[in-house]
Amino acid sequence: MNNFLQRLSGITSFAMSTLMALVVLISLTTPFLPSNPTHAVQLHNVQTTTGRMMDPYDKTSRTAEYARLTFDVDADLSSMFNWNTKLLFTYITVDYQSSSGFNRVVIWDRIVRGKRQAKLKLRKHHNKYLLRNFAQTFESVEGANLTLIVNPVPYLGVMYDKTMSSVPFSIPRALKAGDKK
Repeated sequence: MNNFLQRLSGITSFAMSTLMALVVLISLTTPFLPSNPTHAVQLHNVQTTTGRMMDPYDKTSRTAEYARLTFDVDADLSSMFNWNTKLLFTYITVDYQSSSGFNRVVIWDRIVRGKRQAKLKLRKHHNKYLLRNFAQTFESVEGANLTLIVNPVPYLGVMYDKTMSSVPFSIPRALKAGDKK
C-alpha cells in the first residue's frame, strides 16, 4: 500500500504532465488564431538636413545627413488580442539598400497594452527616433520602404513579427549651403 507522500507525488506528476501538454498546445495554436486587423500607412513628407548629432555618447560628433518623415497611421489592431496576447509591440521601420548593405532602422514604436489602446490614429506624426545612414550621407541610397510591423507578445509561446503594410519612397538629398532649390 502506498503512503501519503507517494500518492501526492503521483498526483503532482500527473498534474504537471497535463499542464505541460496544455502549455505546448497553447503555444503551437496561438499564431493560427484568426485575426483581421485593419491598417493604413500614408507618407506625407520626407526632408533631409545636414547637421551635427547631439548625442552625449558619441564623441566623434561628425556632420551627417538626417531624414525627418511625416506620416499618418490608421490601424485597428483590437482583433489581434485573444486569451494568449499580453500586449502588442507596434513599430515602423525604414528599410533601404546602400553601399554598406541592407539597413533597417526603427523610427517609431508604441506598446499597445489592451483593446482600448488598439486603435491607432496618428495624423502628421514625425519619426520618434533618428534616421541616419552609417556613411553619414544618403547619397548611395536609391529607394526605401516605410513598413508598419506588429509583434504580438504572448503569455505563452513564441513571439513573431507580422508585417502589416509597406510604402515605398525615396530619400531626397540634403541641400548644401550654396545649392538652390
